[in-house]
Amino acid sequence: SLGCRTGMERMTLFVHSSTISPTCQSCLLLVAESKLPVKIKVLAYDEGERFSKDFLKLNPYHCVPTLKQEDGFVIWESHTVMRYLCDYFSDSSKEPSLIIKTCYPSNIKARARVNQLLDYRHCKLYPSILKVTMPFLGYEAPVSQQVAESTRKQLHEELERFSSVYLREEGKYAGGFHHPTIADFSIVPALGFTTVLKGYELPKRIQAYIKDFTKNVASYEEINKGFILKTKQLALAIEKRLSHKSQLSDD
Repeated sequence: SLGCRTGMERMTLFVHSSTISPTCQSCLLLVAESKLPVKIKVLAYDEGERFSKDFLKLNPYHCVPTLKQEDGFVIWESHTVMRYLCDYFSDSSKEPSLIIKTCYPSNIKARARVNQLLDYRHCKLYPSILKVTMPFLGYEAPVSQQVAESTRKQLHEELERFSSVYLREEGKYAGGFHHPTIADFSIVPALGFTTVLKGYELPKRIQAYIKDFTKNVASYEEINKGFILKTKQLALAIEKRLSHKSQLSDD
């Protein structure tokens, strides 16, 4: 233990004003569910506020979420921020909430499983999701139908593997846990991008996993509402643009 903290320092969590950020969602979920005394500072996405001189002094990589403590300590990368918040508030003089105790367990083997899931989400699952969905949202150039079908097939295979490896045990949540962990706070919002894939259905076990998460993580529906709306708007705008281009080429 690092020793009890007799006076907790004030913290500010910088996030996007744009709701289309699963990484920001994950940290917001942890703060909301655990009722952490963390101030939320929203950076105007369209105005490029994260590129301002003041923010670049805090984080030269200008990414969010970024966490700043009043003593000047600053960290970024969503998984690091979540782990730090759990460690900090678990070690505070104030009795940590049950959520903090369970979402990042102190047992070394259970914690290693959560860390493994976080690494898997970042290194394998999320890139697989982005590869398929980004062209539909306008963040990457449109791809041919053949490429789209190929990447969608690869994603489905990866989701089936995730389901069989990490959701096969007794627990409702990833890794066989009976309660949500910070790995779920990161994985579930990322899966939200698949909603832009017309006609695509997630594997049944993953559908049940998301349903259980939504039911038991009270703040998720509200935090996710803007994400769902924004992805639909972007996907519709791209669909209209491509349809217009197609009509012009036919003419």
